[in-house]
Amino acid sequence: MISIVVVYNDQRALDEILLKSLRNQTSKYELIAVENAERKFESAAEALNYGGRQAKGEYIVFIHQDVQLDSASWLERVERILDSIPDLGIAGVAGMSEKGESDRERGRGCISDCGEIWQWSNPVQVPEEVQTLDECLLIVPKLVFSRMQFDEKTFDGWHAYGADYCLRVRRMGLKAYVIPAFVYHRSLRRNVKDLLEYQERLYNKHKGSYKRVFTTSGEISLRTLKLRMLVRFFEPSYRRLFPSWICYLKEELAGSHSVLDLGCGYDSLLRYCNVPFLVGVELFDPYLRESKMKKIHNEYVKADMRQMEFKPKSFDVLVALDVLEHLTRREGYELMKKAEKWSRKLVIFTPNGYVLQNGYDANPLQVHRSGWTAKDLEKLGFKVVGINGWKQLRGYKASMKYKPQLLWTIISDLTQKITRRCPKLAFQLLAVKATNGEDK
Repeated sequence: MISIVVVYNDQRALDEILLKSLRNQTSKYELIAVENAERKFESAAEALNYGGRQAKGEYIVFIHQDVQLDSASWLERVERILDSIPDLGIAGVAGMSEKGESDRERGRGCISDCGEIWQWSNPVQVPEEVQTLDECLLIVPKLVFSRMQFDEKTFDGWHAYGADYCLRVRRMGLKAYVIPAFVYHRSLRRNVKDLLEYQERLYNKHKGSYKRVFTTSGEISLRTLKLRMLVRFFEPSYRRLFPSWICYLKEELAGSHSVLDLGCGYDSLLRYCNVPFLVGVELFDPYLRESKMKKIHNEYVKADMRQMEFKPKSFDVLVALDVLEHLTRREGYELMKKAEKWSRKLVIFTPNGYVLQNGYDANPLQVHRSGWTAKDLEKLGFKVVGINGWKQLRGYKASMKYKPQLLWTIISDLTQKITRRCPKLAFQLLAVKATNGEDK
């Protein structure tokens, strides 16, 4: 039998995500739900140890409240896999191998947030040894846990406790494995508060045995720690000088009470904007279901934006982020003409010119079918600014073409001072137009 330990502070997430996926499991399990809304436990290690000590199952699954198992037979299949590993110390669904030259090459396993599988993940067909595991789901044999619990003293927060456990099981002559089991992680935002501090603690604790520790939050070494500390020191000043484009979006939405988010997808950036009433429009079912589960918007409409209609002045602002390029030129013009009636302001974000993009996520709507330049949008009455720096520095899906990426990202940010005012040189465009919101 498997025992499931979950520490939760959001009853809705627990009920609608994790517990919903547990209700129809084909094998018996023990659930130990540790409530922490009132911060009774100051660290993940403390809370998980508390739950783990109550477990009676042969294996203990330590899982986040917003993780969904992908099938009703998940526990049954996983238990069979675990039984087949003779030197099991800890297992998970994703982690980092020591083999490979980059995080992408070292990543093992799969976790999905409905859309693309995370960048560092590579599916495994059989259990594969890794150096560390992602902490959203960890499985520890009860016999191993009875000998060694999570380190509450060193990791008295919410990071690095799992990576530490993986490194410690090796001292016991056991191993950490990624197993072929898939889950969805329904998380809106990553918690990175104090992450660097706990990465430093992890490195200092294990530097005698490991010069480089590979985690799903990045490589940890003396060099990377110094670099991240330097970045953290200068980041407040840096961000004042080089704000992200989300800051520009927030400015355009400031004071708005109602916003229509066309093609909202499964993880809309409007989640960062404080808008009282958001309506999301999405045609692709998996994206729509995911966004509903995350409750990013107040209301949802499943519809083809090319065929839908709203009453005049229905919204303060209409936002189309990465939408126009998925339509033909004719469809794009027709949509913008209709959209001017629906809202008092249009905000459009799109690549500068045609950028090749094939479909992914089994979603045919992801293919790029047109390109729009600053001149095209200015002719339509939009005020256009350049976003994400000089066009020549970025490639497929806005990724940096050159390495090291951090250096070239800084260079791209520096060019933003020019491309913002000269959008024809920019990689992407932010276009804004005030409208009357009336039939013409």
